[in-house]
Amino acid sequence: MRKSLFKLATVIVLFTSVTAYAGVVIESTRYLYKEGSREISAQLDNKDDTPYLIKSWIEAEKGKAPNFMATPPLFRLEAKQNNTIRIFPTVNISNAPKDRESVYFFNVMSIPPSDDNHADSNTLQLAVRHRMRLIYRPKAIQELSINEESKKLEWRRTNNKITLKNPTPFFFYFDSVKINGKEIREVVLHVEAMSSKEFTLPVGITGSNISWQIVNDHGGTGPLNNFGI
Repeated sequence: MRKSLFKLATVIVLFTSVTAYAGVVIESTRYLYKEGSREISAQLDNKDDTPYLIKSWIEAEKGKAPNFMATPPLFRLEAKQNNTIRIFPTVNISNAPKDRESVYFFNVMSIPPSDDNHADSNTLQLAVRHRMRLIYRPKAIQELSINEESKKLEWRRTNNKITLKNPTPFFFYFDSVKINGKEIREVVLHVEAMSSKEFTLPVGITGSNISWQIVNDHGGTGPLNNFGI
């Protein structure tokens, strides 16, 4: 009995002695690379009083090459200091589509230092991973306005399902999607370029007018658009 209680106490200590280190702040949640640019950069700021080991990398959809590199890939970020990660394309970027945007992911993991003072205790130190979209915009579409193109989205409702068609070359991330004023963005966060997606409406949502606003190139909110469904 005593042994079982000891095991239970150990488990409780393990789960109540978790320290999450989230002191590294990244300046943006979305990055845009335009074809022809030399590189873009991401600013990191360590708000904590302890240093972190920073790991950075680019990933693409499963089975595809990332076509970008992040440097430095591994470095130490001192307490209360900042640093810059450079993002640039590889030679394989020539394989990316020229008629639409491509989506990659820029990852930054901040790994806290080990605490030798608590080496024998049941504590768990967590590395924090930030995963941000990296959009590649080819030259062929750079003269187009993402705000104007967002007006071309088409919505079709069938019972409790909606099909969203994006005939444009832009990837859209939504700031807001509403049906008759009721927010439904949680079920349709984004839509890929030149694609369609279907989603189910939340229970109780009715109406024949849908409105939406995208996140623009600067991270702000785009114009309000409306469509009858």
